[in-house]
Amino acid sequence: MSFSIYPVITNEMNLPFYLTGIGVTDPEYDIIRENGLMSHQFLFTLEGCGILEIGGKTFKLKKNSCFYVSTGIPHCYKPENGNWKTAWIVFRGNNLYENMNSLGFGEYMVKDSVNSKKMIDIFDKIYSEANNNYYDKSRVSLLLYQLILTAEEHLVDGEVSVTSNSDIVTKAIKYINKFYYKDITLEELAENSSVSLQHLCRCFKSAMNMRPIEYLTKKRISEAKSLLMNSSKSVSKIAEEIGYASQTYFGIVFKKYEGITPSDYRKSRGTALL
Repeated sequence: MSFSIYPVITNEMNLPFYLTGIGVTDPEYDIIRENGLMSHQFLFTLEGCGILEIGGKTFKLKKNSCFYVSTGIPHCYKPENGNWKTAWIVFRGNNLYENMNSLGFGEYMVKDSVNSKKMIDIFDKIYSEANNNYYDKSRVSLLLYQLILTAEEHLVDGEVSVTSNSDIVTKAIKYINKFYYKDITLEELAENSSVSLQHLCRCFKSAMNMRPIEYLTKKRISEAKSLLMNSSKSVSKIAEEIGYASQTYFGIVFKKYEGITPSDYRKSRGTALL
C-alpha cells in the first residue's frame, strides 16, 4: 500500500529545513528525472530491490539501502523485479545546499546498509506530525535536522559515492567527521589525504567554499546542537566532548555561528538541563 503527503508550503521557507513531501511507495515504479528535483531527497529500500542510475553509474538498491540526491541532479530509478517498496522524503530549506555541503553531503550518496530502524523511526515521526493540517512546522524542521544528522552518520562516514568532491576532499571530510572531537591540525589532514597542506586547502576551498578548519568548527557546532537538543549533559561536558577544552571559548564560537549562547539555544528549544 502506498501513501504520501505533500504539505502546502506557507511561511516555513525561512526555516533551515522544511518538508516538501514524504511517503511510502509499494510497489515503487519507474522514475526518470532528467533535470533532477527542486528538493533534496532521501530514499530507503524497505523491501525488494531497485536500480538507481546517477552520475553515469548504476547501483543496486537492496533492503536497508539508502541514497541521498541533491537538487538538480539528473537521475532515474526503477524496480529490479517489480517488487520494490520504498520510503522517501523530500525537503528544502534556507541555505540548505550550503548546509548539506558543510555536513559532507555531495551531489549524491549511496549506502548499501544503514541502521534503517533509527532512520525509519524518525521518518515515522515526521510523517505522523505532517499528517495534520495544522502541524508544528518548527518541530518537523527539528525532526528533519535529526534525520539529516543520522543520515550523515551512516552515509558520510561510511562507504559512499560522492561526485561533487575530489578524493582528497572526501578523505579530509571523513577524517574530520570521525575525529572532530580531537585536536585536528591542517598538517594532520594533509598527511591523511597524502597531499601538501597548501594543495589540501586549495582543493577543500574549491569544493566546499570554506577552509578545512571552518568545516571542523561547523561539524563541532552541529554535534553540539544535537547534544543540546537531545541530552541533559552540561554545557561544559558538551564542550569537552566536541573538542573544546574551554567552555568559555566554546560559548564564543557557538554564539558566532548560531547567534545565541549554548544555554539559550537549549532553552529556546524547550530542553531543560537536569
